[in-house]
Formats: sequence, C-alpha cells, structure tokens
Amino acid sequence: MSTYDLKSIRLEVIDAGLDKVFLVTGGQAHIGAVSTFYVEQERVSGTTVHIPGHKEQELCERLARKACLQLKVTVTVIMGIHFDSITRMQIDEIVQTAERLMDEHLNMMPDPTQLSVELQEGQTGKTIDE
Repeated sequence: MSTYDLKSIRLEVIDAGLDKVFLVTGGQAHIGAVSTFYVEQERVSGTTVHIPGHKEQELCERLARKACLQLKVTVTVIMGIHFDSITRMQIDEIVQTAERLMDEHLNMMPDPTQLSVELQEGQTGKTIDE
C-alpha cells in the first residue's frame, strides 16, 4: 500500500557517455513505462513502451522528448509512480511535480551548443590530476 506523498517523487540521472537515463519514481516505485528519444537529422524521434495497465506512458514520453530536444542527446526515461486511490487532482499534482523536477534538472545543464563548441575546440575541462 502506498500513501499519496509528493515528496516521495524522485528524479535520478545516470550519465551514459553524453547520453542520459532518467529514472522517475514515486510512492510504490516500479517500471511502468520507458521512453527513448534521439536526435536524427535535426528532428527528434523516439519510442515508448509501457506495461499494460500502467498509466505513465504519456508523461514518460513527454519528459523524454523534452529532455532530448533541450540536451540534443539520446535520452531514456524510465518511469514508475504509484499511489493507492488517488484523485484526478492528485494525478495532476504528480504530473506537475515530475515536470518540475525535470525542468529543474534541465535548467542546471550547460547549453548543448556551447558544449559542442568547447568539444570542437578541445576545451573539455581539466581532470583532477592536472
């Protein structure tokens, strides 16, 4: 049983080289949907898979597309949020919370156009042992 608690919603980020994996969970964490989006010839393409009976796929896809558009890398979002007996208003709050967490993370990221200029110029930063 999982009681409604917006504070339990989490966004975890795993770097996979330049690409990103986002894990979005809350309440009774699980895997309900997975979306992967990638840049292909100046446009974003992707796919979403969901477990039958789970409702996360729309939000999962929206977050993956948004992150891919902003970061210009391949992005996978894995999502599973479950609270028992919630209302439509609580679902809206969950959606807003997940979107806010993604926005906060994306706003911390460097501008991908600046990063690509730095990589082309060989300015990838210093390592600890330099």
